[in-house]
Amino acid sequence: MAGGQDRLSELPNDLLRRVLHFAPLKEAASTTALSRRWRAPLWLSSGAVNLETGVDNYYYDGDRHDDSARFFSTRDAFVSAAAGALDAAAVPVTRLTLRLDSDLNESADHLVSWHSYKVSRYTGLVGVVLSHRAARRVEELRLVARDWNEHHIFERLYTVTLDFLPIKTLRVLELANCKGLLYRREAAAPRLSSIRLSHCDQHLRSLQRVIDAAPALLAVRLESVNIDATEDEATTRRQLRCPAATMLVLNSCTWMVDKLGYYYKETVDADDVDIVAPRLRSFIYKGPLRSLSFSLRPPELEQVDLDLSGHVNYGNKDTDYDIVTFWRFARSFTSAKEMRLRVNHLEDIAVLSEARRVELLPTFRRLQRLEVQGLNFTKGKTPAVTILNLLRCCPVLSALRINLTPEHYHDALNKNVEPDTRIPQKEIQIAALAPCHLFSCLQSSLRRVGLQFQLEKSNCLGVKLIKFFAENAMVLEEMYIEGGDKNFCDQMNPKIDKWNTKRRKSGATSFIVLPLKR
Repeated sequence: MAGGQDRLSELPNDLLRRVLHFAPLKEAASTTALSRRWRAPLWLSSGAVNLETGVDNYYYDGDRHDDSARFFSTRDAFVSAAAGALDAAAVPVTRLTLRLDSDLNESADHLVSWHSYKVSRYTGLVGVVLSHRAARRVEELRLVARDWNEHHIFERLYTVTLDFLPIKTLRVLELANCKGLLYRREAAAPRLSSIRLSHCDQHLRSLQRVIDAAPALLAVRLESVNIDATEDEATTRRQLRCPAATMLVLNSCTWMVDKLGYYYKETVDADDVDIVAPRLRSFIYKGPLRSLSFSLRPPELEQVDLDLSGHVNYGNKDTDYDIVTFWRFARSFTSAKEMRLRVNHLEDIAVLSEARRVELLPTFRRLQRLEVQGLNFTKGKTPAVTILNLLRCCPVLSALRINLTPEHYHDALNKNVEPDTRIPQKEIQIAALAPCHLFSCLQSSLRRVGLQFQLEKSNCLGVKLIKFFAENAMVLEEMYIEGGDKNFCDQMNPKIDKWNTKRRKSGATSFIVLPLKR
């Protein structure tokens, strides 16, 4: 309210219902007390029911009967509230959110015996709500099931079975902190268009059955999911097939397989994962560098976001293997129009020799916008080679942004690293000074460059890149710079005037320098 005027109540009912569509049940119901206008319960016609329950301060005191009574009391109250809200709904419920929280501060020895008991109770709890007549045409279902043990670690207890969900009408399914998603029947989920799993455990085979049952599944988001990719011994390559998906997110997921050792079974990283998504338009990956590939390269890919930073190998790493793995992975995205790439160290993906560049470097034939972030730790020119490698791969690149500033704590601690010794420094220098006619984008398409770095020395890589693009990007129009000093752009103006004078004589365009906006 402003000046005694109730602006919220002036909004039309349709807009208010849309707001209440996302409000938790208690807050939505309490709006009837706001004013006379709100006494007609608009939340009952919002088409959504967002329920929460919790078993708080639940301590095991040795009396299982008392503990069970407390659990069932909370469960029954939740079911009663759910039934009341669903009964009172004035329109069919199309959005249903169930949030199940508990603080089970039990000792570890009781957790094992209590585990299956809690699973069955949660299963019944969700099943009762979903079986209500008002929930049979739900289109959006979100389930968050969180159990804390005494060490404040999530216990993922609840397994969602697609067979018991309203699969004929379901469009959006989001699960968080669940044991996994199963599907046993052969019936299709014709309207399911989006699946999001967050902090879940999931077997790859079960997930594939769900995807296969959803012919209209456009978005698959897996965030911090522990993926069990164990297959039979005859299968040597794991595959994730998303034939209709236009968006695929693999964010901080682990891919594991069970391997039979000499004395016992152990869990190891899964390698060689093949993704089949021919209609993909957006791909987001965050995690360690691994052998992922697309057997069918998406021909209409628009956006790719690859974040390989934040995962540091402190042991002996195979530099050549990492380089080969990265560029083979990147080869899957040759049709992308926009790419964001984050690595720990630019030198980690530098291809130094010409023979290796011919072998490994792909051509991103449609890539117009590229953003690269990574530190330059070595004292040699290897990081500059990485940038030249990328320029060589992008013949129609029009906008480039390079960020050389540290993002993670370990980046700032490791700035003094020995020069790359894979090949002699002389060969590195030759690679860094390669003729500019090898880079089509410098001759005809690169018009906008952004450079973000920390100015430490007058000849640091950031300053050298300014000079490089000023002298070699023939159609450059704008250069955005962030050097850690707000006056840096003003200090560069005299040099820019000299560069522009030379550029005009050679037939190149003039360019301006502006502060980079983060």
